[in-house]
Amino acid sequence: MPAFIDKDPMSGMVTEVDQNEDDEIRHHFSQDVEPVLDHAKMLRNDGLTDSGIKREMWQYATIPPVVILKLKYEYGVDVFKKEHQRRLFQLLNGEFKYLKTTEKMHTVKH
Repeated sequence: MPAFIDKDPMSGMVTEVDQNEDDEIRHHFSQDVEPVLDHAKMLRNDGLTDSGIKREMWQYATIPPVVILKLKYEYGVDVFKKEHQRRLFQLLNGEFKYLKTTEKMHTVKH
């Protein structure tokens, strides 16, 4: 049984904190991302975000907070660091393509 549970009402992210028999504190994060994935799929299928590429602001992907944590701790990619953009786009174009809001491809050359 977790010692502490918190739920962010805006994102739906649930944080559970517990302590194991070795007195190690563990954090568990979960989130229902289905609405976010459905929205990204709708934008991708409708092509609504394709027109702004290379001319103005545009939305390439929608990344839920629980996936931001997964990228950071399992892949070493911090989505908020410019030097990690190249790897982030590789992941978004590969195994995380379901987060994309467009069928277009983007890469960082340097």
